[in-house]
Amino acid sequence: MGQNDPNTRDLLILTKWFEGEFDNDSQIWFEGRRGISEDAPERHKRIHTTHTKIKADFLGSHVFYVEEYINDDVTKISRQRIVSFCSMAPAQEIKMIIYFLKDGKKYIGAQNKPNFFDNLKQEDLSLLNGCHVYFKKEGEQYFGSMRSKECQFGEGDLKRYSVHDMVVSKNEYWRVDRSFLVKNDTLHKGHINNEPYKMRKASNYLCDIKFYEKSYAEPTPNDVAYINLKIHNQGGFSWVMYPKENKKYGIQLREKEYPFYASDSDFFMMRFIKEGNKRSTIIVTAEPRVKKVSFNNGWASCSCKKIE
Repeated sequence: MGQNDPNTRDLLILTKWFEGEFDNDSQIWFEGRRGISEDAPERHKRIHTTHTKIKADFLGSHVFYVEEYINDDVTKISRQRIVSFCSMAPAQEIKMIIYFLKDGKKYIGAQNKPNFFDNLKQEDLSLLNGCHVYFKKEGEQYFGSMRSKECQFGEGDLKRYSVHDMVVSKNEYWRVDRSFLVKNDTLHKGHINNEPYKMRKASNYLCDIKFYEKSYAEPTPNDVAYINLKIHNQGGFSWVMYPKENKKYGIQLREKEYPFYASDSDFFMMRFIKEGNKRSTIIVTAEPRVKKVSFNNGWASCSCKKIE
């Protein structure tokens, strides 16, 4: 990049917006409110994705490890990729090259392991020719897509091509990832109506949950504390045991954009709920993007602080 590269600024902005954690909890919640059943073909899966910037100079200066899990279960890994971004100057385009890890299991959770990718080598990766995503800026968003029918794989009647469209903005990451049979252009895999997975950027909080044998004003040796639980604000949950009842209680954090109100529709919500119950024990609301939030009902308390 340099003074003659028209993509210098956009490459930095796009990769900054791409970095982080994203979740479509809000989309799932709204689909439920619309009455779309969990087994309906138009219902989306719950996806949580982490885009972690790594150092891999042989791939370029803007390289990320992508890891996704589904249905709010960190053991259900649905996607692992290494992606790199580069300028396509003189064209005003930015290319995202997608690499596959040959031994994906080795890298599960690597976003939480500093320097884990220091020994990554070219031979650890594979690449499908033509399966790149090209981004252009439109307004305050970057729209990316593959070249039409360039990304092809499979053989015979199952030979297919990929359609991989993405939208990246400051606080959101939308993706459509579908494949079609080459022989007749029919949908092979992917969302039935082409509606994107609409993920929003997540922020993480450190939360302390405490249970009191008598009350917070009368501490005893039987009080229980769970300290520095990491919970994200796009529907993240943390479950802990309440010894007195031998039951689990959960804290959930949500940054809500409530679609049914014309004013005051954005707010932060903390939910404290007993496992198996449909109704919350406590709900706390606050201004959007709150830095600290807490409650204390006498026998339990929780305080959460945003990780800056």
